[in-house]
Amino acid sequence: MLIDTHCHLDAAEFNLDRDEVVTAALQSGVSGIVVPAVARNNFDDVIALSKRYKHCSYALGIHPMYVDSAELADLEVLENYVRDYAPVAIGEIGLDYFLSNPRDNPENIQ
Repeated sequence: MLIDTHCHLDAAEFNLDRDEVVTAALQSGVSGIVVPAVARNNFDDVIALSKRYKHCSYALGIHPMYVDSAELADLEVLENYVRDYAPVAIGEIGLDYFLSNPRDNPENIQ
């Protein structure tokens, strides 16, 4: 069993061929896809994808690269969504080592 645990299938890059991408993944032996939210404004998008594609599930969180633009109220919304929608995981969260400014890199901050 293969599960893609981190696929941003909600990204605009997939708007033209999302169905084909999912079909190709399934034909290649992928049995599940987890689509992680990156910010409050796409919680509903990843949930909708899980309803559209039965092999997709979702994770809810706020990506480290978007924390500066997040508001404290977003954490309350996240908590409510987790309680009400039961995502398979909490994500995206945590340290992210793909940042353009080395000074801001969590690895350097550690």
